[in-house]
Amino acid sequence: MATYLFRRTLISLPTLVIISFVLFAVLSLAPGDPLSQFAANPEVPQEVRERIAKSLGLDQPWYARYPRWLAAMFTGDFGFSYASRVPVNDLISLRLPQTLKVIGISYLISILIAI
Repeated sequence: MATYLFRRTLISLPTLVIISFVLFAVLSLAPGDPLSQFAANPEVPQEVRERIAKSLGLDQPWYARYPRWLAAMFTGDFGFSYASRVPVNDLISLRLPQTLKVIGISYLISILIAI
């Protein structure tokens, strides 16, 4: 049993990395960018937008940004939400209890239906 679990874990890790790579690439190649909210504001000068993009690494191609993003995800650094103006870890911890309640209730209902 331990061998089976070990093999499944070894198979799942590369699969998760490949899925994250594909999603990162698709989102990076999609039209628009994370700084589009600044582009709509005429009070933010172009050089400020360029400085922000450079500080976030958005001036580099997506395939150069992916390894840094992946390393940050493994260390638990999910970054800062510019839309909510708070760290993403705070957003996750704020919404996780409610999400787990909904998942738990859904799971119990599905078990009852299955029985």
